Amino acid sequence: MSRYNEKRIPYATQERLMNLFCDMLTQLHTRKTIHDFLKDLLNRQERIMLIRRLMIAELLEKGYTYRDIRERMKCGNTTIAKVERWLSFGRGGYKAAIKLFNKK
Repeated sequence: MSRYNEKRIPYATQERLMNLFCDMLTQLHTRKTIHDFLKDLLNRQERIMLIRRLMIAELLEKGYTYRDIRERMKCGNTTIAKVERWLSFGRGGYKAAIKLFNKK
């Protein structure tokens, strides 16, 4: 994803827009509408990047080592460490997503 200086938009505005964005996502009731929206919103590289992060999180949750993940996903230790940090110290979003994914 492209870099943007988040300080150019006040934090309160960022939070308000994030909440609106989440509300909008919840209104896209079908897989097809969500799929089409994400394909319009994100380019292929951005979509793959997000999917890879979820896959890395799932492998970490299953107990795979950094080396196993690196070899399997063709990514660096820095990426794995970032995902692990979000898993350990984030708001639980990755874990909730993985739990839903594993139910299917």
